Amino acid sequence: MKPEWIRAARLLAVLAGGLAAQDFDLLIVGGRVVDGSGNPWFRADVGIRDGRIAALGRLGSSGARRVLNAEGMVVAPGFVDMMGATSEPLLADRAAALSKLRQGITTMLAGEGQSAAPRRDGPWRTFAEYFAMLEKAGLPLNVVHNVGAAQVRRVVLGDENRAPTAEQMAEMRGHVEQARRDGAAGLSTALIYPPGTYATTEELVELARVAARYGGVYFTHMRNESGGLLEAIRESIAIGEKAGLPVHIFHLKAAGQENWPRIHDAIRLIDGARARGLEVTADIYPYLRNGLGIGSLIHPRHYAGGAAPFLKTLADPKVREALRKEIETTGDWENWYRHVGRNWENILVAQVSAPDNKRFEGKSVAAIAELRGVDAWTTFFDLVQQGGVSVNPLSMNEEQ
Repeated sequence: MKPEWIRAARLLAVLAGGLAAQDFDLLIVGGRVVDGSGNPWFRADVGIRDGRIAALGRLGSSGARRVLNAEGMVVAPGFVDMMGATSEPLLADRAAALSKLRQGITTMLAGEGQSAAPRRDGPWRTFAEYFAMLEKAGLPLNVVHNVGAAQVRRVVLGDENRAPTAEQMAEMRGHVEQARRDGAAGLSTALIYPPGTYATTEELVELARVAARYGGVYFTHMRNESGGLLEAIRESIAIGEKAGLPVHIFHLKAAGQENWPRIHDAIRLIDGARARGLEVTADIYPYLRNGLGIGSLIHPRHYAGGAAPFLKTLADPKVREALRKEIETTGDWENWYRHVGRNWENILVAQVSAPDNKRFEGKSVAAIAELRGVDAWTTFFDLVQQGGVSVNPLSMNEEQ
């Protein structure tokens, strides 16, 4: 179904010949229009009045307070950032949206495994309360939110690797229902990060069924994006089919050089599900690196008793040595060290929360190790133990 502005603009374009003398606040001339409907681009002028598109067509003879020459450029609706992660920075500083707005992004989708709500305590607990705070602060762009399955799991079960009881499952379904009633767009998952990774397919189907009752969508950072990519896609499709709702796959990729050829089979799986009638879509980011917490380079099973207790064990050299051996020799999990060719140069530190280590941002783990005068493995475990470190591993080749 075409957006309302496209249908209206097309109608006005037909009438433009008889309304050539009309005035516009802004006239964008000579551009290639990409209207967002999936059609090829077409050459047209765009007339804007009172903040809305008033006409589309050959409008060069019309009067306008301001004229922009878009020759050789693309004129398009605002873009949607499918991986906005969180809108909470907008509460503290509305100007935080400028980095998106300057790229033409006018709508962001927030929420993956974690989400702004539900919460047990804090300045808000529900999406209704959070949305009210956003509205009061003043939104500089459109924001759509998901309810994160890991967020729901953490509120009910904590960070531990355990199955919910019947009563706990009912509580989790209730949180999803409340979020959907409050306006959350759907249920989202991040299945490589604890505690989201502990959720079974059946648990996710149960939560997705609640979202489906309110016309929601299942959004997923899948359980695996490398050697187990195809199995992860099959799980995502199964959740959509069993729960009866559309599926959207975040940042589709085949990570790790040995897995690059799998992307072709991945696309065939998605096409097959679409041919059966399930609405499956995916996005892909236009760069070769992805982003994750540095602790994700350690097998998620080690966090089963909670992150804080595990991180304390990293003070023991024997624990570090055992973890290094596991990372270097096993591949039956999302092993990012292997994905980057076992090369610490290919893992860039993007963000560090500790003020004293801000100088490490933008440098590889190998470069940081050299600065510190210690080996890369020691540097890696120190950064994991410190917490609050985000990294950008090299994940794809240009052909994907």
